[in-house]
This record gives sequence, C-alpha cells and structure tokens, in this order.
Amino acid sequence: MIRELLAELRGAHVFFAGIDDVDPINAGAAGRDTIVDLDRDLLEPAAEPKPVREVLVLAKTPADLRRIATLHKLLPPAERVVVAVLDTPAAHPAPVPTPTPAHRWRSLTDLRVYQPKNRIWVVDARFSASTPSGRTVTATARAFAGHRLDVITAPAAAIAGVGAADWRPGDPNATPAEMTGPVPERVGAPGSDMVLRMIGRPGTAHTDGTASTAQAGQAGEAGTIALSESTDGSAGDMGGADGWHEGPGLVEWAGDETPIERPTIQAASWERLGRPGMADSPLADPDVLGEPSMIPPVDERLVNPMGFVTTPSRGMASLAERDGRWSVVLDGKVVTSFAESGGVTDADVARLRQVRGVEVDWRHAHSGPLTAVRVLAGLATAGVPLVADVVPRWAGALGNDVIELVERCPDLADELRREEHSIRLRRAALRMHGVAARWEQMGAPAPAPPLTSVLLATRRTDMVSFALDQIARQRDVQLEVILALHGVPKGHPDVAAAIAAYEGPLTVYEADHQTIFGEVLNEAAARASGSFLLKMDDDDWYGPDFLSDLLLAHSYSGAQVVGTVPEFVYLSSIDVTVHRQQITEQITSFVAGGTILVERSAFQAVGGFRPLRRSVDTQFQEALQAAGGQIYRTHGLGYILRRGPAANHTWQEPIGTFLQRNRRQWRGFRPNALMELDGSLRP
Repeated sequence: MIRELLAELRGAHVFFAGIDDVDPINAGAAGRDTIVDLDRDLLEPAAEPKPVREVLVLAKTPADLRRIATLHKLLPPAERVVVAVLDTPAAHPAPVPTPTPAHRWRSLTDLRVYQPKNRIWVVDARFSASTPSGRTVTATARAFAGHRLDVITAPAAAIAGVGAADWRPGDPNATPAEMTGPVPERVGAPGSDMVLRMIGRPGTAHTDGTASTAQAGQAGEAGTIALSESTDGSAGDMGGADGWHEGPGLVEWAGDETPIERPTIQAASWERLGRPGMADSPLADPDVLGEPSMIPPVDERLVNPMGFVTTPSRGMASLAERDGRWSVVLDGKVVTSFAESGGVTDADVARLRQVRGVEVDWRHAHSGPLTAVRVLAGLATAGVPLVADVVPRWAGALGNDVIELVERCPDLADELRREEHSIRLRRAALRMHGVAARWEQMGAPAPAPPLTSVLLATRRTDMVSFALDQIARQRDVQLEVILALHGVPKGHPDVAAAIAAYEGPLTVYEADHQTIFGEVLNEAAARASGSFLLKMDDDDWYGPDFLSDLLLAHSYSGAQVVGTVPEFVYLSSIDVTVHRQQITEQITSFVAGGTILVERSAFQAVGGFRPLRRSVDTQFQEALQAAGGQIYRTHGLGYILRRGPAANHTWQEPIGTFLQRNRRQWRGFRPNALMELDGSLRP
C-alpha cells in the first residue's frame, strides 16, 4: 500500500512514524525534496513553514499517528493531505475527521475516507488553498479515538530532540523547539511552561566542571545523572576519565527555561549501562533508569484495558528476544514484535488479547534496558497478565508496585485469578505510567482530584447504615454523599444512627413517599457539588476501589458515562453466588443502574433522569446515547448485586435470569478477592 500511495503522490512531501521497514518508502520517494522519519530524524521547527502542494503522512498504527499529531506544527501547509494508517485494530471506528471552522477548514473541497485493504485506513483531504496539514493529522487522530475530547496534560510543554514526542503523545498543544532553545512564542506568550529535551548520552559534568543534576529537584532521585550530547545530535564516542563523553554546545540552554533532560535509547543502552545480569558490575549504572520518571509515559488513551478478554483462547506466551527486538512468542511463533523504542501500540495489544498471559524472559539481551522497561510498562497498562522471576535492578523504572505484582506469579490458569491479577496490574501501571502521572513526577503541578457526588436514594431504614458503610470504604477518591430519604424520616432511630456514624461530607434530602423516583434522583443531583455524579444502590456491595476504578476507566475511555454490569450476583433467597459471563472493558449501550458514573455536564445536557417510577436508569442511558454520548463498561470485579424476590426491586427480573450464562456458582456468599470484604459486611 505504501508503494501505491507514493506512486499516486509523486511530488508529495513524506512524513512517517512507527515504520521499521523503510525500504519501500526510500525507493518510492527517490528524488523527493523532503522525506522525514519523525521517529529518527531531528526536524527543527520553522518559523513559517513554506507551503507545498501535497503532504503524505504514513503511520504504522493509530498510536503512531498520535505521536505525529504531537509534532503537527512541523508539517508544512498543503493543498492536499493524505494520512494513511497501516495497521488498525478492528475495534477502532472509521477515522472520519470532523472539519471545524475554528481550524479554518473552510477551504476544504473534498474529503475521502476509505479502507483499501483490511486494517488499513486512508484519509484524503483536498483544499482550495494551502492549509496547515497538521490539522488534518490531528483531526484524524481524534477520529480514531471516537472524537473524544483530547485531554491535554498540564503543563504546556515544549519538546526538543528525536523521541521527544513520546513524552506528549496525542498532544497538539505541545511546542516543538530547537535543541539549543529558546522556545518559540505562541500568540503573544511563551510557548511552554516546561521544556523536555532528549539527550544522546549520560554525562557527569557541565562544561564548566560543575555537576549536573538533570532537574533532580523535579525528577526525583533518578534525576541526579547528567545528560548531554554532541552538537551534531549523534551519540559520539565515550571518553573522559569517567568513561562518558561530554559534548560541547548543548549543555547550556539558550532560552529562559531550564530543560528537563531525558536519555534517548542510545544513551541508555546495554553498552553504556551494562548488560542484563551485570547489575553488580562496576561498568553498569542501573540507577540511570531507577525511577519511572526516566522513561516516556504510556499513551493510555490508546494503550489501556479496552478489549480485555476474560476467557482467552490461547495459552501462555513468553516475552523474549527475536531478531534484536523484544517479542511475544507463543508455540515458537512471534505474536507481535515491539518497536525499537519500546513503545507499545494499540495494534500490539490487540494481537495479545487472546493470550492467557506473558512470562518475561530476563536471560537474553534485546534492544536495550529503556526499551525493555517501556514494553513492560505498556503491557501492564493494557492489563496484559505478566509474570516473571525476580525483576532485575536495571528495570527499577517500572515502579515498586508494578514490580511487586509482576513477581507475584499468580495462577493464570484460573480465569478469575487471572483477571484479578490483570486489574491490579493495570491499576498500578495507569497510576504510575500515564501521561499526567509522568509529568507530575517531573515537577508539574498535580491537579486537584475531582469531587464525586454519590446519589444514594433509599426507602429502607434498615439499609441506610449498610449503604453508607459501602461508600465509606471507597479509597483514593474525593467524594460527598447526597442521601435521598424517599418517604423515610431522618429522625428514625436506625437512620439517625447511620447518619451520625458516617464521617464524610453528607447532605440529607427528605422526599415525600409519593414523589416519583426519577424526580427524587434529580432533586438529589441538584444538591450535589461534584464534577461527577455516581448513582449507588442501598443493598449492593462495592469494593474499596470501585469508584477509583470508574474514574480510571473514565480517563482512558473518554466516555461520558462509566459503569459495570452485574457480573457477580448474590441470590439471597436461595443463598447462592453466581459469576455470570459478561463482556467488559468496551464501549456499550448499558451499565447497571447502581454503578452509573456520569460527568455532571453530560447529566445536565440530557436533562437528568426522566420523572418515572421505574426504568429511570435505562431511559437515562438511552437519552445520553441519542445525544451523542458514549457509555463505557469497565470490569465487574468491584461490584456484587444483591438479588432477593423480584417484587423488592425496581428492576423486576425473575431470579432465573441470573442463573443463565453463568461461568461459575457457589453455595453461600462468595466475593472475589478484589472486594476485600470482611465479616461485618457479609449478608
């Protein structure tokens, strides 16, 4: 397909990323004025890029396209822009860009989106006048993600050097800068609040002989190394009494900002840091990658738990070296090979979803320690079950929580234990290796955690204490409770005692028993002050990470509503716990009413709940989807639905419904390990 596009666009300027086999590009682009590998060629920003007639952008995967979108300001204006993505997982929607007046697409005359071959998508945009071609790239990248609003992590960042885009994936607000600075101004203001520069090799001193800390105060203990490179951007020869070459020219930054410096994969190579198994050698410096802040973050908008398969069809695989790359190998065949940089893509993850787990082989060298740690961080963030023997010291940048989980080696043959392990691993990795987390580790200000308002409506005096106990168990979140007493006086002894015992922020609203249920919920929402609303039921069980998992799912899915389904159900009338077959970690049309987490703005946009006595949850979700919103269903291991006689519930399904499609069932109450239930919270 590359050859066909190059033949059609004979005069196009070519930009590409994520493509290892560049021979077809070089052959087809012979004689062209411009051909740029954005992963390897240092393209300096031009103040005013000269217009060209055609631009061709080639990306291996949607994840690679997001990296190109970060560099969109480097692309010249053009009258025709063609964007081709060569390996697109089937779960992605068709990448139909949305032309907006704000981006001056008024000159658009033709837009074609087509799929010439399976997994390949092409966007061909033509304009009546030269238009910034990077805008077509960023719009296409957003389209692959379902037109979700891109979350731009604070601070505004400038990036310099080959590989710097890995640190701001999918951020069209990033400002490319020259290696020597300064940062270009943007609309009358400095172009960035922080600067990140890629450096070719470790060093130990500035040219004036003073020690460099490489932003130690912002980067943590790992920042105590100095990094520099020669003026031509190459790695240069090692030299000097300390074994490292100190290149002139790039140690001092010409601008006002002091850059945070991070090593390229060449700087953090086995030759420079020591080979695997040499952690105790005086030639090795494993602490160079001792902290998570020393490796690029994971683009969690595309590399995340979406698509996780609970009952995989394939066996255990191994992560081992094949042809100089770390690859996942199953039954002697390569399932996927990772990029030289170690960046894991959405296409890599899609190929691994049917694999039961991946065992890490530390015994053989591969493309380098930085690459190795990046691969593991990406797989962990995606929830791929990983197991390994003792993690070597040079892989410390994985973070202690991730390392502990990888070394735990649970029984992945048991599907429930496997999913529990995956959830623990993805939680730790998302919090440790996501884009926002990485920049906070480097000194960016941490945003205030969002406030979630829990809407708890009840008619039962005997369940108020139980329900508030479930809310009190939630950890690592900021929440308030809006307790809607539906025909229940707050002076009732059981209710008053429960309210007095609850220690968090609590607002009590008393509704008449004749008030329609949907109106009760809307009145409760009107008293809420959180940016998120969470509807919880008074008789179900919620694990301590239930809300934090929903918020994580919201961050990587971009959906306006996040929830789960009743995967675990306790049938109280027959004292049986069932584990039902459910598909989770996907965009869906329905989640359980007692798990609905919704953005406040989306709730208000659809007018809240309808004034109905029943079916309020279903009607709300129907309205949200009709308005163009999305619903995401995350894992179901943090929630247990309690089911008694149908007459006692607003959702009046017969008990037989919950005995269908069961994966397992047990006599008595059997919560999974993630629920962390003790005897006081059992039925």
